[in-house]
Amino acid sequence: MERYLITQSLLSSWLYVHNCWEGCEDDAMADFLSTLRREPKPETEAMAEGKAFEEDVYRIAAGQLHADNSKWEYGAQAIASFIRGSQFQVKASRELNTCGMTFLVFGILDALRAGTIFDVKYKVKSFGSLDLAGSYLDSPQHPFYFYIVPEAKEFCYLVSDGSDLYMERYTPDETQTAASLITEFIQFLISANLLDEYKKYWIAK
Repeated sequence: MERYLITQSLLSSWLYVHNCWEGCEDDAMADFLSTLRREPKPETEAMAEGKAFEEDVYRIAAGQLHADNSKWEYGAQAIASFIRGSQFQVKASRELNTCGMTFLVFGILDALRAGTIFDVKYKVKSFGSLDLAGSYLDSPQHPFYFYIVPEAKEFCYLVSDGSDLYMERYTPDETQTAASLITEFIQFLISANLLDEYKKYWIAK
């Protein structure tokens, strides 16, 4: 039986179509279709900064004394203190059967230690201009990663703007299942006549 790759980033792009600001629906849909078709996207400045921040966090957690970029020194140090001793950038996958299809749920865990999955995030904007409470409540990331790593007991988002640290924690019993999320996604694809495109671009090798 054929298997289809599915990732939290694909579902995040789909969910944004429904959760974007009013007036941004066309742009959100265009971005989702680009993601669905696995089109290469240029790296933005925010993406490059986020990647550099994460690399600093891992280096500090592994024993480096200071961040390479002083503007996020405190934030990188704070997050590194939480993930020190973890396994970093853990690739994991697990099959899931629903909707008459077999999916390969795939993800890369930023850090994993003693039953806790940590995810490192960097915000370009200062926390003072953001409403952070419940930022990741509807994210498909922790539902997917709880499924991929069923022994995990907690998922912790570690978010920094460089000078502050915000944490958001979830447990499996308060999280929507990966199966239900994928079912909703497939139902959307069927209603939008996009299921064949998904099958074309996401078949697992």
